[in-house]
Amino acid sequence: MLPTLFIPISVDAYVLPRASVALSGAGVLLGAGLLARRRALGALRWPLVAAAAAALAAGLLTAAPAATLAGAYGRYESLPMRLAYLGLLVGAAWLGERRRTVAAFLLGCGLASIEALYQAATHALPRADGNLGNANLLGALLAMALLLAIDRALGAEAPARRAWLGLAALLAAGLAASTSRSAWLGAVAGLGVLVAFRVRPGRLWLTAAAGLAAVAAAAALIALTPLRALNDDTGEARLGVWHDAVAVIAERPVLGWGEDAMGLVFGRHQTGDWGPGHNFDRAHSMPLDLAATQGVLGLAACTALLGVWWWRVWRRRDAPGAPGFAAAAAAYLAWSLVNFDWAPATAAFWLLLGAGWPGEPRVPAWRPWRAVAAAVAVVAGLALAVPAQVADVLYYLGMADRATTLDPLQPTYWAARGDLASLRRAAELGDPNPSTYVALGDAEARAGNEAAARAAYRQALERYPYDATARQRLADATESRTAASG
Repeated sequence: MLPTLFIPISVDAYVLPRASVALSGAGVLLGAGLLARRRALGALRWPLVAAAAAALAAGLLTAAPAATLAGAYGRYESLPMRLAYLGLLVGAAWLGERRRTVAAFLLGCGLASIEALYQAATHALPRADGNLGNANLLGALLAMALLLAIDRALGAEAPARRAWLGLAALLAAGLAASTSRSAWLGAVAGLGVLVAFRVRPGRLWLTAAAGLAAVAAAAALIALTPLRALNDDTGEARLGVWHDAVAVIAERPVLGWGEDAMGLVFGRHQTGDWGPGHNFDRAHSMPLDLAATQGVLGLAACTALLGVWWWRVWRRRDAPGAPGFAAAAAAYLAWSLVNFDWAPATAAFWLLLGAGWPGEPRVPAWRPWRAVAAAVAVVAGLALAVPAQVADVLYYLGMADRATTLDPLQPTYWAARGDLASLRRAAELGDPNPSTYVALGDAEARAGNEAAARAAYRQALERYPYDATARQRLADATESRTAASG
């Protein structure tokens, strides 16, 4: 998934390029899998259908159609992205290229680790991010890669073992440089799973107990030492976000609000200013985010899918590479308990799930419809990825009007145009950014539309009830109306 890719001549130079790779890569990989079909999905088939159906149902009933189709700017966890994750799994499972997938993934993560170590040594950034744009994303990738490298080392002969251990040391150094505490915990959890997959059955319970004790000790070390305040982040705000996210889920529990719609509804359930200066558009916990966007049906479908994967991999734990895939999956899932799905790390997770699936080998039979379906998958992936990426380059070059032509559902580009009609369009599309509604209110006020201005300021406060600018503008507009009527 090219973890070192970034495009400097774009506004979102780090996350959007990787989101584009995930969308287009899913189309290419699914197309290749359709043509190859070297391995069968087997027991994974119906859980995959259920997960896709749950995502589609939530998308059809979404509270924010534009955000669900295009993805919120900077996040891009849209309905197409959720389906792309499943496409990565299916395509990789059909191809069955375990060793090559892992080797390529480790190569990319090794380069990202070198970049992170350089950033840390030169103090180029407050937190080394390996050019991923976010240190936690770097930590998640390197935690998965570290466990895959250790598994390779354990299964290699002496000369190759030293090389794999050297790579593991490089990845561990990059993981330390990321200062991602959740990724560190994920790596500890993954090590426990790696050992559990390799010990004799008679020692499994002892290993499980030791693994749980190690994770608990690592969590206590973080909570009870100065690591608790690492990066000036105690993590306590997450407790408030999770509490309010439960209220969001309870309001629409069955199918959720739709992908990337949480930024539009979280504000009216917010009980505290958990992130001073900005609103929240994610619950910062993958299970809560999934329940908020796809409801309990989506959460149940994803749980069933992962459960089938774990059960089959455990049953085939003697297969080459199985312990490493299981450990990497455990590291990501532990990390995601206190973080949200995000394409730069999540796409790699689903890709590895597909590569690690122990499907039965099969001899592919040529079918013309598969070639057509493969072409459709590739074209669809490119059609979803390329225009959005080009639009952001145009946005960087100051051509917001042309950006809206290429990506008309992205409210950020409409808001950047700045005129009243464009700001109204951004609001209609459901921009989660409260500053858009403040700008809209100011534009409405200049146009003499006082009622519309007050409504825009109220919308800003619905997105983020602690926005001081919106609150002051609304108070001033209300005071002016009172004075005029008096």
